[in-house]
Amino acid sequence: MLKKLLIFAIFAFVLSGIQTVYSQEPTRIQFAKGKSSATVKGSTGANGVYYVIGAKSGQKLVLTLAPKAKIGIKVETDGADGHSVLLSEQQGGTYEIGLDANGDYTIFIGSTNHKPLPFTLTVKITKLTDV
Repeated sequence: MLKKLLIFAIFAFVLSGIQTVYSQEPTRIQFAKGKSSATVKGSTGANGVYYVIGAKSGQKLVLTLAPKAKIGIKVETDGADGHSVLLSEQQGGTYEIGLDANGDYTIFIGSTNHKPLPFTLTVKITKLTDV
């Protein structure tokens, strides 16, 4: 009986650790007063990290991710039309995304080899201009 209880306790502990890894709450990126950009430095960890930023229709999201190699970025939103993936790239660099809805946008940063990788992400919001 003690052996079964011990096995159950170990299983519950492992399961809670797995749930924590996959249920990570995104970190909200906020700009300093009067600023339209912010820089975040971090590490992808083994499973990547999530950020969220609020923006409005008619704005442009400009993301600059370094390094360029061994890292990926994805931007998603859940809007009136459902879930949308706005960007999915397997490398760092600078990306611009025109926004057509008010709301929160989720940014995922992950290493492409599932090993922790330090990164720098600069997020800038500007007015979307017609081309």
